Amino acid sequence: MGSAALVVTLLGALVIVDNLRDDPQGTDATEQVDSTEGSPSQGAPTSPPPPQKVRPGSVILRSPSPEPEPEPEGPFIVEAGTGRVGSGLTVGPLETVDAPIGPAVTGSITTAVANLPNRTSAGGFAASLRTLTAATPDFIMLNEVSSRSIDGLRSMAEGYDAYRDPQADRSVGGFQAMNNVVMWDASRWTLVDAGRVKLVEDDGSFYKNRPVVWDRFAMWAMLQREDGAIVSIVSTHMMTNPAKYPQQPGNARQSRVARYSAGMDVLMNTVDTLAAHGPVLVGGDMNSHPNQGAWTAAAKMTSAGFGYAKDRAVMYLFYQDGVQVLAHREVRVDSDHPAIVTTLDMNGQGAS
Repeated sequence: MGSAALVVTLLGALVIVDNLRDDPQGTDATEQVDSTEGSPSQGAPTSPPPPQKVRPGSVILRSPSPEPEPEPEGPFIVEAGTGRVGSGLTVGPLETVDAPIGPAVTGSITTAVANLPNRTSAGGFAASLRTLTAATPDFIMLNEVSSRSIDGLRSMAEGYDAYRDPQADRSVGGFQAMNNVVMWDASRWTLVDAGRVKLVEDDGSFYKNRPVVWDRFAMWAMLQREDGAIVSIVSTHMMTNPAKYPQQPGNARQSRVARYSAGMDVLMNTVDTLAAHGPVLVGGDMNSHPNQGAWTAAAKMTSAGFGYAKDRAVMYLFYQDGVQVLAHREVRVDSDHPAIVTTLDMNGQGAS
């Protein structure tokens, strides 16, 4: 071999060795271009991950696939951009939710609403929860359950998951922050996002002739069914009836009626935000009666286009116009309030 040919051969070998150093798999230049500019179509289409269990204090957001067009059908589980830990520590409505807009909700949905006071015995509470789950509701809204852990609620209601914002409110009156819980049938619904809203700050009043300061809150959870339908559930417990108990310690700048009314406005603004993604159901001990004035929960919610089902006193379930009550009954639980169980025909109710 001549010297010139030997030089060319050695240079070619060096180029091959250098290429192998940059590409250990030994692909040629054409394959490198394909792998850089190609699409996921080289392999099987990526399927959506299965629904994930929600851990206490964390939130999973369901949204459309981030993959390039054409997107596979169905919602995908991704990290929530609006995880609510430590939410609702100051008065104000929920302003935004990073979530998809659900399709029209068809079929029926059953809810249970109950106030099960912390003073209820462990046995009485467990029996009451069994009574509620016996109706196999999609959703349960609980009040006055701050002493019950989320894990404890799950263990007593097999097949149900539960949410409350896990961060306590250390301000005066803030112990009420942990009182409300939303539960759902985990075989039918997956959590999208959830949080807490403070409705009332420093409501000074008298309880059994002693002065108290109690804030008021609403716990909300946005949930999605396998067909993509989204329903938001709000569990709230409003102020003790200001018409019946108007007295306040000290020189208050605002009447209790005005404070209740303002709290309801915060609640309704929160409902408006949630309703942009799908229908909203609101339940709880509202501590007011429809005939008491324009400030009451019933008057405020009906003026916003909601109907309601209730007990003989102050336990309510509010639902948007177009939804129809198929069945409604009071249920005896270990409480000074009956629980209410309501089945609704959602009638294709969608985002608004």
